[in-house]
Amino acid sequence: MSNTATASPTRQQARGRIVYPLAATAAAVIVWLITHSALDIDLKAKAAGGDIQEIGLPMVIVVTLLVGFAAWGVVAVLDRKSSSARTLWTVIASAVFVVSLLGPAGSGQGGSAKVALLCMHLVVALVLIPGFARTARKD
Repeated sequence: MSNTATASPTRQQARGRIVYPLAATAAAVIVWLITHSALDIDLKAKAAGGDIQEIGLPMVIVVTLLVGFAAWGVVAVLDRKSSSARTLWTVIASAVFVVSLLGPAGSGQGGSAKVALLCMHLVVALVLIPGFARTARKD
């Protein structure tokens, strides 16, 4: 058996990755509940075309799950194609996170909404980036 094959995640580890999109979604939902329900902050952002869009709980759940599963796909591809999947994942995911902050920073409606949306992005990144890095192929 080659050294590369033993360095890749086992099937059980790879299947265990489902926890990260689910945990990231739970974290985003908690932030949404705190800001929307407990703090009574209207989470609104300017959408493409200039329309103001309410950021509701279904949107938070769907978008976070989509991002989480897309991240899972990226890690899976990196595991297959690179011997330094962990480093590549961390760099790529961190760059995507930083770019994602431009959305709420630029389109959030009001200071409180901007902070809440930035917090949502942060908690999702804090779950997905180290979570998937833990399961990615080591350098």
